[in-house]
Amino acid sequence: MSAPGNSRIDEIRQKIGLPLAIICMLIVWFMPAQKGLSIAGQKALSLFSGVFVLYLTEALPLPITSLLIVPAAVLLGVVNLKVALEGFASSSVYLIVGAFLLATAMVKTKLAERITYKILAMIGGSARNITLGVMMANICLAFLVPSSTARTAILLPVCISIIDLFKTEGRSKFAINLLLTLAFTNATIGAGILTATVPNPVTIDFIVKAGGPLITYTDWLLYGFPPALLMTFVTWAFIQWIYPPEQKEIPGGTQYIHNKLSSMGAMTSPEWRALSVFVLVVILWATGKWTKIDPTTACLAVSGLFFLPKFGVMDWNDANKGISWQIILVAGGGISLGDILMKTGAAKWLAVSIFNALGLAGSSMLVILIVLMFIIQYMHILFVGTTAMATAFIPIVLAMAQAANIPPMVLALPAGMIIGGYPLLMFYNTLPNILIYGTGKMRVEDFPKVGVVVCAIGCLVYALCAMTYWQWVGMF
Repeated sequence: MSAPGNSRIDEIRQKIGLPLAIICMLIVWFMPAQKGLSIAGQKALSLFSGVFVLYLTEALPLPITSLLIVPAAVLLGVVNLKVALEGFASSSVYLIVGAFLLATAMVKTKLAERITYKILAMIGGSARNITLGVMMANICLAFLVPSSTARTAILLPVCISIIDLFKTEGRSKFAINLLLTLAFTNATIGAGILTATVPNPVTIDFIVKAGGPLITYTDWLLYGFPPALLMTFVTWAFIQWIYPPEQKEIPGGTQYIHNKLSSMGAMTSPEWRALSVFVLVVILWATGKWTKIDPTTACLAVSGLFFLPKFGVMDWNDANKGISWQIILVAGGGISLGDILMKTGAAKWLAVSIFNALGLAGSSMLVILIVLMFIIQYMHILFVGTTAMATAFIPIVLAMAQAANIPPMVLALPAGMIIGGYPLLMFYNTLPNILIYGTGKMRVEDFPKVGVVVCAIGCLVYALCAMTYWQWVGMF
């Protein structure tokens, strides 16, 4: 569902997007030589400016824009074909493929759905407890279903059915509360689990390319899960305050949940097999430091068990439907572009320019962190989706860390977590946001009314984590 006039705005954006991208590329291409910026760097910056505009306006489909990065980089003489294609061979791209396979199995066997109803049954049937149950389901599913869109698709029908039981006349605060809880806590908890959202592995990929350490599944859990869990509860509590349900009890809510759970019967053999495969991959992720098996290898190897004769729970047709090839292409092309910016020195030059323009030279690490977090956070207003945003900004953030003589992880990790976990400002920021807005039970202003405050708190929490908790656990 589109807001009034929104389709017209999209049409205008798409019409001006391509010519605007070409104009931006030409301006950067022909601008006078800049101190500290090589010819190759200027060409890379020209390419980046065009792609950035196309990502923002979606004048071309995002996967097509990402694919065009490769021939454009070669034809413009920025890099050779081998370097241009390196992003598509990135380990993070294949980790995303493995994550989609896991998600498909969890959804097809209905294991994820069963876990959702189990949690709701345990929490209780009051209005507040239902919203709390949806939040708890999001936390559990973030480990089991490595796709924010898939998690939303699992829970949305449940939420709509419960909203219908509420039988409120007109605009329902409970409906807004439940739907915002569904989408927003889904996003915030995703920042704390490596495979829960695409920007997480993309961030690791760029950190490694910048000379930083490889962050394992358990490392990311150690660094990211505590602040993500804290912010998930903060988000839920703030939504309860802004949109308190009209009445405390949902007529028939408890019975509905128990009926749905009873109708599923006992756990089936495919569910048990899907659960065993997931447990195995989690064990390999958790023991990676000792087994020396990286998360991507573990995920792909174990996901192959889903296709074994007699033991498997799906075939290639199922997998093909479950994998978002759009995200794979956007991630691959975006990583290639980020890698080009870093190798040509364009990212460093751009970061130093931003650093000086903001007057951050000589500022403390905390000031730099807070300023950077807020800038990145509110750039969400311009972006549809978090993958393109991560591939565009993380290389620049890493270069800023180098310019400020700060360990790369200190800026890049919170930046990646903010990008992946806090697309909460507008209904078009992510597909989960679009899905809940499309129910017709919400208005555009419902998103920023909650999102602006939650995002501001998130910026402060992650900046403080970098200054305190992450140092205590030995991140740097």
